[in-house]
Amino acid sequence: MYPKRLIYATFFVALCLLMLAGTIHPASAQDVPVASGAVKLSILGTYETGLTGKSAAEIVSYDPIMQRAFTVNAADSTIDVIDLSDPTNPTVYKVIDIAEYGKSANSVDIYDGVAAVAIENADKQTAGVAVFFDYDGEFISQVTVGALPDMLTFTPDGTKVVVANEGEPNDEYTNDPEGTVTIIDVSSGVDNLADENVTHVSFTTFNNAELDPAIRIYGPEATVAQDLEPEYVAVSADSSTAWVSLQENNALAVIDLIAGEATALIPLGYKNMNAPIATLETFEFELPTLGTTPAGEEVLWGGFSGLYFEGIDEETGKLNFITHPDRGPTGDTIDVDDDGVNERPFVLPDFQSSWVRFSLDHANGTIEITEVVGLTQADGTPISGLPNLAGEKGMAYADEEPIDLSGNLLDLDPFGGDMEGIVQAEDGTYWMVDEYRPAIYHFDGEGVLIDRFVPEGSNDEENGITVGTEAIPAVFAQRRANRGMEAVALEGTTLYAFIQSPIDNPDTSGDTNSRASNIVRILAFDTTSGTTIGQYIYMLEGGSVDKIGDAVSLGDGEFLVIERDSATGPSSQKYIFKISLDGATNLEEMEGLPIGPDGALERQGLVGLAMVGIKPVQKDLYVDLAAIGYHQGDKPEGLALIDENTIAVLNDNDFGLLGGFDIETGLLDPNPNPGAEILGIITLHSNGMDASNRDEAINIQNWPVMNMYQPDSIAAYEVDGETYIITANEGDARDYDGYSEEARVADLFLDWSVFPNALELQKDENLGRLKTTTSQGDIDGDGLHEIIYGYGGRSFTIWNSSGDMVFDSGDQFARIMAKMIPEGFNADGNDDSFDDRSDDKGGEPEAMVLGVIGDATYVFIGLERASGIMVYDVTSPYHPEFVQYIDNRNFEGKVIDGTAGDLAPEGIEFVSAVDSPTGVDMLIVANEFSGTVTMYGIR
Repeated sequence: MYPKRLIYATFFVALCLLMLAGTIHPASAQDVPVASGAVKLSILGTYETGLTGKSAAEIVSYDPIMQRAFTVNAADSTIDVIDLSDPTNPTVYKVIDIAEYGKSANSVDIYDGVAAVAIENADKQTAGVAVFFDYDGEFISQVTVGALPDMLTFTPDGTKVVVANEGEPNDEYTNDPEGTVTIIDVSSGVDNLADENVTHVSFTTFNNAELDPAIRIYGPEATVAQDLEPEYVAVSADSSTAWVSLQENNALAVIDLIAGEATALIPLGYKNMNAPIATLETFEFELPTLGTTPAGEEVLWGGFSGLYFEGIDEETGKLNFITHPDRGPTGDTIDVDDDGVNERPFVLPDFQSSWVRFSLDHANGTIEITEVVGLTQADGTPISGLPNLAGEKGMAYADEEPIDLSGNLLDLDPFGGDMEGIVQAEDGTYWMVDEYRPAIYHFDGEGVLIDRFVPEGSNDEENGITVGTEAIPAVFAQRRANRGMEAVALEGTTLYAFIQSPIDNPDTSGDTNSRASNIVRILAFDTTSGTTIGQYIYMLEGGSVDKIGDAVSLGDGEFLVIERDSATGPSSQKYIFKISLDGATNLEEMEGLPIGPDGALERQGLVGLAMVGIKPVQKDLYVDLAAIGYHQGDKPEGLALIDENTIAVLNDNDFGLLGGFDIETGLLDPNPNPGAEILGIITLHSNGMDASNRDEAINIQNWPVMNMYQPDSIAAYEVDGETYIITANEGDARDYDGYSEEARVADLFLDWSVFPNALELQKDENLGRLKTTTSQGDIDGDGLHEIIYGYGGRSFTIWNSSGDMVFDSGDQFARIMAKMIPEGFNADGNDDSFDDRSDDKGGEPEAMVLGVIGDATYVFIGLERASGIMVYDVTSPYHPEFVQYIDNRNFEGKVIDGTAGDLAPEGIEFVSAVDSPTGVDMLIVANEFSGTVTMYGIR
């Protein structure tokens, strides 16, 4: 689930916040992808059924033995067998009447001269059949499959046929059959198929399971098995696993083809149309030994808690970074002296705070640690990771007592630091922040301390203990223990230091006010004068998301900020927000700092802040780290900006330790699965959409909408032994007489606390015309929608086998169409339909096929409405390249007289050069609305 925006509960208060959410702004400015021209499609010939607007050419499959294409003609309830021995002059070889087997065919696939056809029953809520024909179109056998068989395919080894049985309800929604997958064993041939050769895979085991809420189960009174609607099948190269698209459910099902059972349901999540698309590559450190415990156990480097990009090596192209550990490896607290206060064990008491420089060779995926710089005070004394001050537990200025693994008390280090962020200034010096005090450290380029800035009142003058220069407001000392400064960003000569969690204000020994608050403060610090010049309020998402991870400046008062919970795995909450100080209140400029009727500042909610004129920073979700696959650990605590379209993240792995130890032996608890240090490189892609068919223009923008991916066709392929799934994200709504989820945004009651500009958004020329769902979006059940959901990703996506996204084409399809066919941008299948589909899934990517040409793998994607074919090189799943867009539609022609050309590609078949009648690679495209089948040569 995506975080709900924390904003005012009334429209009046929301207006005071200067429209925190729902902002309309242009999509990230990126050029239209340039066609690489690696291969080029050109038309060879077209077969015309003569039927338009009647689904006369849907799915197509090719028989290389006889050089014939079998095409589903739903309009005539036939399979048209087309002779392609001369693709420039295709002719009908045979027409197979399928009326005796059922109502109409939905899919066809050919393997080794055998054609398998999925045929639905006249009563589509009852079982359909899979019928087998030879290459001459003669009947061989048939078996019963599930209700409404939608798509079928032979496995790569030809031993099985897998059928996706959609199981749609009737129009009254009174009969909703279960969606199923049928596996037909054809390893012994298809001549004598019987029931024992058929396995029906049910999803009933998920009926009482706790599913991810992103899997849409919403049909009236439907069980999970009834609600799931299998649409399309992709099979692994070894023929052991199938992935099945569940379009309406916005999910994939995983089928074990050997065991004949469904093993998992994978949610695909949502595409934030108000932020760029983020795709992730990860690289793991090989960590050297940091030190050895007194008991002889080695501890590896790690615990990296900050990140700064130092540039690209011009000779090697390597990316250079600097990071640092935090306070060093520590264990779980323990009360060794029975005084009721837990002490903190330090695994390596002699640990010295350090910078760690490393380089990433992106080409071969390796990381090399290039330099370690130990940090020292001005007199050369090493700066340790030990706490600074003793004091009353839980109160301001007090730190934990340090011990070693034998329980011996360690000396405090007044300048010791729990380092949590790093940034380089223009003068070559470095600034870091610290969780202990909280504090700001300033180092020269050699790691020698220039100054340390701490909250007022930190120095213990009575006992002669100095911990730094007092230059930070005293209230910051009331941080929760070990939750001081966590992130640092530099803009010009102003340093912005982010406290990790809310200040305990008023100060209590149990940190009760900190734990109850969602307010964290951003400190603005003038690095020239060494003084505090600003404080700003930042609102955490709340719930389990209770801390900052890191931050980086974008310039002009904008920053990227990590917020996180303490969980791990795909369901954890790790977010990067884009924030802006524009319009936010600088507390340092307020007279007397009003704190409201309920006490101190951190006790306030948004309404309380607004009542005293305090406006928090604006924030928008930018990247969901867990959703894109960065969820190996619980602590993403390094964030760096590489360029405007690339960011890096790094995790604190706690040095691979569990935290437990034996105080008698000094031995650490063994960790069978030590956390790795993972560098994530995140590439950002432009991601907007034209949401209105009433704006009379091409208007690709960001909008506060979460689009469901909802793939139709999918495909699987292998790269370096890893399987990747490609989806064509068409989108689909349930719209029946008995139940419809579909509505337009103009008809929703939007929560004005989330959409303070709701009236503007709901205009027809903005979001008003966009089709959305009433089945979700009202999070708290108050009748107001806090989230707007759109249908379809308007893109293609590549996922790994676990369902983590590795690439999405963002808004490239829209931008390519806007450039290449502006007169047909988001057109419908009818004449003069410019922009007609902007409110309803855009170009609608639907048909898709993979093809290998030479050493490269290409994907060919049909846009159902625009009617063209997108070609991408997907040899590298992380870095696909746009190759070509070709459109055999004549936007000046007329549908009624057949001069409009090809309309609505529904099925695509790739034919390799070795199987092609021309000796070159070929693409066959079945166009549903125009009833045409067009052959393309590929060179």
